[in-house]
Amino acid sequence: MAILTGELKPRERLVESELIKKFNVKRFTIRKAIQELVHLGFVEFTPNKGARVADITDEELEDLYCVRLSLELLAAELLIKKITPDKLGLLWKIHKEYSRAVESGVLEDMVMKNEEFHQAIYAMTENRFLADNLERLKNGIFALRYNAYVSLGIPRVSIAQHEAIIIALAEGDLEKLKRCVRENIIYPKMIHEAKKPKQPSAEGAKGFVDGMLREKRETNGKTIDGPALAGTRST
Repeated sequence: MAILTGELKPRERLVESELIKKFNVKRFTIRKAIQELVHLGFVEFTPNKGARVADITDEELEDLYCVRLSLELLAAELLIKKITPDKLGLLWKIHKEYSRAVESGVLEDMVMKNEEFHQAIYAMTENRFLADNLERLKNGIFALRYNAYVSLGIPRVSIAQHEAIIIALAEGDLEKLKRCVRENIIYPKMIHEAKKPKQPSAEGAKGFVDGMLREKRETNGKTIDGPALAGTRST
C-alpha cells in the first residue's frame, strides 16, 4: 500500500533493517514480502545491490502501454461474452464504493477501490494467464497512475469512465466497450505526458539561437555579420 500511495517513491531502496523496524516483523517476513512484490512488478531486485521500488523510463512506458492496451482490449472481448447479471451487479457495487471513496477524498481508499475495480474485470474474463499479465503490467506503471490520482479532478473523471465501461458491458456493445476501456487506460499516460517539461525541437533550438544572433547584430543600431560576432573575419 505504501508503494501504491506514493509513500515509497520509484527507485527508493528497500532496506530490510528499516522495514523490520517499521513493521515490527521478522526478517523472513520482509524477504518473503519483497519476493512477492518483485513477482507483482512493484519492486526490482538486483543481486549484490538489493531491492528498490520499480521505475520505468519513457521508452519502456511506450512499450508497456502498447502491450497493456492490446491485452486490455482482449480482456474486453472475452468479458463481454461472459458477462452475467451477477458480474454486473458486483461491478456496480465496487463502482459505488469507489465513488464514495472519491467523495471522501481519502487517497488510500480511492487507490484500493480503483485497484479492486480493475482486478474484478480481469478475474471476470476467467482467463488466469491474461489476468496475471494484466496485473503485472498495471503494477509496472503504479507511479504514473499515482501521479494521476493526485492531479486535480482526475479521480472524478475515472468515475465517469468506469460507469461507461459497465454500461457498455450491460448493453453488449463491444465497440463502445473497447472505446471506453481505451480512454480509461490511456488517460493517466496523457496526464503524465502533459506534465512533462517540453523539450525544444532541433528546429526550435535553431530558431532561438538565430533570434539571439539577430538581436546582438542589431545592438546600437548597427548590423554585425555572423563571422564578426564570432570574432573571425569573413573571406
